[in-house]
Amino acid sequence: MSHPSSALPSRSILYQNKSQTVTLIDLPLSIALAQGTPDHPCTELLYSQLPLAKPHPSTEPRGAKAKQRVQDQFSNESRAWPPFPQNLLIQGLAEIRAEYPLAFCSKRITGLIQPTSLDEGQEKASIMLLEKGIGVLTSDTGVWHEPGGPLVLSPSLSSDGYEVLKARDLVNRAIGNPFAPPVLVHIAELDRKYSIPPFSTFMLSKIGHREACHFSRMITKLLPEPSLSAAPGQFDFILLDPPWDNRSVRRSKTYGTRRKADEDPLYIVKEMLGKHMAPGALIACWITNKASVRDAALEAFDSWGVELIEEWAWLKTTIHGEPICDMSGSMRRPYEIVLIGKTIDMTIDGSISFNAPKPTVKRLIVGVPDLHSRKPCLKELIEPMMRERSSYRALEIFARNLTAGWWSWGDEVLKYNWKGYWTEDRIQDDAGCSKRLSNDAVVQNKTVNPVEERFFS
Repeated sequence: MSHPSSALPSRSILYQNKSQTVTLIDLPLSIALAQGTPDHPCTELLYSQLPLAKPHPSTEPRGAKAKQRVQDQFSNESRAWPPFPQNLLIQGLAEIRAEYPLAFCSKRITGLIQPTSLDEGQEKASIMLLEKGIGVLTSDTGVWHEPGGPLVLSPSLSSDGYEVLKARDLVNRAIGNPFAPPVLVHIAELDRKYSIPPFSTFMLSKIGHREACHFSRMITKLLPEPSLSAAPGQFDFILLDPPWDNRSVRRSKTYGTRRKADEDPLYIVKEMLGKHMAPGALIACWITNKASVRDAALEAFDSWGVELIEEWAWLKTTIHGEPICDMSGSMRRPYEIVLIGKTIDMTIDGSISFNAPKPTVKRLIVGVPDLHSRKPCLKELIEPMMRERSSYRALEIFARNLTAGWWSWGDEVLKYNWKGYWTEDRIQDDAGCSKRLSNDAVVQNKTVNPVEERFFS
């Protein structure tokens, strides 16, 4: 049943305690709600993966020798710094189960609408969206295309949207939608449409040195005036999700990682990003559970004059609230970490305000995982922390989708804004599930072709 005019729920937070230290969030809904504004809310649902009904099979080594090899291999990395306190994970889950009797995610619609069935060779080109049209985005080509000037989109009277002849016309240039309604961009050569959220700006490019310099110039050019809380060219919130180099990513080849220091994406943005942080800005960075990754993120914080103030754990669970794997596993852990830092604040007269160090606040975010590398959108969680909620400036780097009111930059920045990932269909009994019993309670499975089954497996 289709209800194009009906709005989605107003919040993706399914449960949150008064201290806001424990939150249950619906991952696909958090991304969907971030596509709209109160005046122009999103009315579409994001196609999703089947929610997990039971934890993954254990990957822990069984024999004594195998366990010792793993312990020796990971001793320097995984045991070099304390993991997120397990008691907080256990207590948080127990709190949610006691206070929230429903399934741990809203109902989902699975499957992708494809214009034709695809063979395996075409799958990546279609699902990875723009890569087929702009191979220059792959990090190993070394091809540089001269950047274009800023492009301001405007609402089109045509149902096909704002037409762009070639996908390459979108690369290496700042593109913005300064209007309240979303703008539809139609890439003629691919016959693909992308929805650009209200008041959003993005640059679609690889994260390289020249691209970073160009993006920095675009920020300065397009933000020439101060806001209520930031100077020209500065942001109040910056979110980073670097493609950290690790074995699972290299095996899956889902997105590029770099090993050389001068090609490391965090190293590249570290050089240009500091000047775009407003005094008192919040900086968030997703990290893995490797000590070297945490060290790299904290080193970047130090270079920007950013103090670590909070540490969030996104605990991945089944629909029943079970961790997807052993919390203390040596091979993998069921959570990812977000480090939250704050830049040095200034007083009214422009001098530096020094505050006594405070203990790092720990917060738990619980959510049923979705597609690989799709993370909860943090907009709903961060906005209450902004000094000026109605006018703050935000930037997401290494983004995989756009967010209304934010700037975004990355080589997959339009990935989940492709219209093929969205539907206006609704699920009956949209209010939620009455019990945690079966996968069927939280899924409406659309007709899925074989390619889609592989993609969502």
